[in-house]
Amino acid sequence: MLQYRDERARKLEAIYTSADVVAQRWATLERLNLRAGEAVIDIGCGPGFLCEQMADAVGNTGRVLGIDISKTCWPPRVRGTPASGSLMSPDAAALGAPDRSFDVTVSIQVLEYVENPDQAIAEMFRVLKPGGRALIMNTDWDRVAWYSSDVDRMMRVRRAWEAHCAHPRLPQTLVPRLRRAGFTIAALSTFPIVNTRLEPGTYSHGLLELMRHFLQAQGTVEALELAAWATDLGALSAKGSYFFSTTRCFFAVNKPDELPPAPAR
Repeated sequence: MLQYRDERARKLEAIYTSADVVAQRWATLERLNLRAGEAVIDIGCGPGFLCEQMADAVGNTGRVLGIDISKTCWPPRVRGTPASGSLMSPDAAALGAPDRSFDVTVSIQVLEYVENPDQAIAEMFRVLKPGGRALIMNTDWDRVAWYSSDVDRMMRVRRAWEAHCAHPRLPQTLVPRLRRAGFTIAALSTFPIVNTRLEPGTYSHGLLELMRHFLQAQGTVEALELAAWATDLGALSAKGSYFFSTTRCFFAVNKPDELPPAPAR
């Protein structure tokens, strides 16, 4: 599974600063509808860009806690976030935060990397106050369209890439998982990313670089085939035939105000 350390963490940060993912962060903030004074925990905060924006939204009377298992994902400037922001590095499945201590939990493109997503969801539920809300976003990697002159090679690369996470099709089963944890579903929505050019500053350019780095390290696709794949995509872009799209899935859920009583024993 992909570990975001060192060079991979730098490639991930390049993706996070692309115009496509900047737009995704604004879409995330719009769905969160944060209010001044709220306490927020961002599970798997990565480079911390969303934490910074959320800290601005909740102000000095609120607080934002960003957690990530890999400290190399956090650039030093994140430690200079507003007074309401802080960072730590527990596991998503064991947050180390008190029960009922947050108004909002956020998990963006993280749960598919967790071996036991149900345990991570249960932790999100535990740390939320009654009446609190959560926003979760994940990608179903079956829903990525990437045009290539060699369909079979494209499929081999895509299938090998599935090893980068534990649950490449998590959105397909996320609603029942959330309901089993006790959440009620408030809203389901999507965020599309579409690129018609392969160039720096686009999501698919950053993704291609991350995939090449991962698959070379894994040895699951031959180096010559990876090079041919990337060269083909670049040639398609040069002649105006390039196409990439992905659809991110947002799940907005609530923790009930009053929890049902525990069954009698």
